[in-house]
Amino acid sequence: MSASWWPVRERPVVLVGLGLTASRLARRLLREGREVYAATRNPGRFSALTAEGLKTAEFTPNSFPREAAIAHTIPPLADAEEDALRHFLLAIRPARIVYVSATSVYGELAVVDADSPVLPSSAPGSRRLAAEQWIQAGDWRSLILRAAAIYGPGRGAHRRVLDPGTPADSQRRGPSGVMSRIHVDDLASLVKAGLECELTGAFPVADDLPCSTRDVMRWSADFLGVDPDSLDLSGPVTTGRSVDGQMIRKILGVKLQYPDYRRGIAQCLREERESS
Repeated sequence: MSASWWPVRERPVVLVGLGLTASRLARRLLREGREVYAATRNPGRFSALTAEGLKTAEFTPNSFPREAAIAHTIPPLADAEEDALRHFLLAIRPARIVYVSATSVYGELAVVDADSPVLPSSAPGSRRLAAEQWIQAGDWRSLILRAAAIYGPGRGAHRRVLDPGTPADSQRRGPSGVMSRIHVDDLASLVKAGLECELTGAFPVADDLPCSTRDVMRWSADFLGVDPDSLDLSGPVTTGRSVDGQMIRKILGVKLQYPDYRRGIAQCLREERESS
């Protein structure tokens, strides 16, 4: 039977990139018995996932099924590398792409929701928007998820309490400005739901409690029994961005496991202890 006739929820999934979000997504899909592939520069790094059934290969088109659903989590690359990645996507002819973008496409907007215009004010934001536009112009159905700062086990402002010198977050903002976040498991849930439907468009993704990195660090210190006066709260003052991510959750029917950083970080710390 032609792949184009596969029911949406039975299409094979190809993960383009295998970082924190895609790895969590892979395990969810594999637990459901889905056929999951991953394109990555170093397949040998992921032996645990391959033991669970993930099929990994380098970016060679003939290693992947045609008309699959793609979860694309790679940030924009240098020009030649980005061109090669786009050639790869064209070659495997996906039926659908869910692309994890970033809220940097909103530029200097301090408050963002699903109706906010894209106004990138930095080179990274402009490159994100260019990647979105290329994907949306492709011969496939696409959904863009503009993620706020992604945190999870081993990654996020709470690590600055445990590991002094760790960057404040994936976007390297200072601790003073209010900003929004999303736990990696909640982002993986949204990507999975996006792969299993035909919704198109672009939506911001975030939890329900924007706050400053300073607030997150102080809460984490209290939770861990660390003297808050010992924290390094240095860093440039930034305005950050408050993101309302309710619209896409309502459309996809996804409820956040971690609607605020307190629940999310508590789970991160439990998972980090279990894996140590």
